[in-house]
Amino acid sequence: MIRLISRPSELFLDGSYFSGRINAACDAYGTGYDFCRLYRFGKGSGLIYNSSCVLCGDCDDSEEISDFIMINSPETVECPPSFGERLYLPSFEGRRRILFERRILPDDDDIPEAASLMDMYDIVRDAFGNMEFDLWYADMSHRIRHGVSRAFMYHGVSCACVDFVYEGAAYISQVATLSDERGKGYAGKLLDMISRMLLNEGNIPRLWAFEELEGFYRKAGFVPIAEDCFYININK
Repeated sequence: MIRLISRPSELFLDGSYFSGRINAACDAYGTGYDFCRLYRFGKGSGLIYNSSCVLCGDCDDSEEISDFIMINSPETVECPPSFGERLYLPSFEGRRRILFERRILPDDDDIPEAASLMDMYDIVRDAFGNMEFDLWYADMSHRIRHGVSRAFMYHGVSCACVDFVYEGAAYISQVATLSDERGKGYAGKLLDMISRMLLNEGNIPRLWAFEELEGFYRKAGFVPIAEDCFYININK
């Protein structure tokens, strides 16, 4: 049975990236916001966070969890393959997403520059398209204030975010470069600086990317280590 919970101590967390996503949301927001809801189901946990759904653990009742997702109708769903392959989500389309990590210390010893969120928004909007400013800014600034996330820029044209750190791994997201400045190595340079910083802090840099970007991240020193089940709501 799926139940809404009000105490993070009730969560089932297994040390995976998906557990880290749920744990980071708890650290940033707790359980007092309707847009950040925590659920427990047997040997698994779930998070409805803004327009996304994150699941971790074991899929005890795939039919019930599939119905739960369809009722909530998030824009995206992410979960381990052993979990996601048992779901029935007719209004969702699967995408191949790869987890990359970097263990080799880059030669570059420059320190990444903290990003101005106003400037970073211009870059991510240019790279990722439709993105509501108020929601993005409120979430990013809140997560940074609570020490969950960190945002960086390079020469005002490339950006990246350390989304959260969990169980010795630091997960990088929102890697982007202004369209007129792509192909000049700026994003790779920024990833070098962030990777060195994270490795020196004792955390392994990791990031998720769709398969079409595999070549870019391999060139940037990252190697694929896993895949997940990632679904996009085709009715949104």
